[in-house]
Amino acid sequence: MEIVQNILVILHLIGMAMIVGGYLVTVKAPRVLPGMLHAAGLQVVTGVLLFGMLEMQGSPTMSLRAGAGIKILLGLVALIAFIIGNKREKAAASADTVPDGTVKTAAPSAAMAHTGFIAAVLAVIVAVFTL
Repeated sequence: MEIVQNILVILHLIGMAMIVGGYLVTVKAPRVLPGMLHAAGLQVVTGVLLFGMLEMQGSPTMSLRAGAGIKILLGLVALIAFIIGNKREKAAASADTVPDGTVKTAAPSAAMAHTGFIAAVLAVIVAVFTL
């Protein structure tokens, strides 16, 4: 059981690294990368599994449950932001060229990239101080 828990923790950390790395790579022109969307999904799934494993091992304290609940909520915010941003990126890619032949340069998912990144970083802060 400990090996499974360690693998889940490693995957959870890799997901966070992918979110932060994807954001930092595009920080000059923020946009949602597909890897950020997949990493947010990985974060939510591994986070729920890790919390389930804690529940199976015994009764976690109320502060642990509250911290895990806040982290799951922040993970869902990041996931939803990245889903919306990814859809906006796909829509913009299909309509990337306007009729006069110029190419659009505005990042349609910049706000969603910022939102997802901030939610992910807040989840880390909650983890450090409550878990």
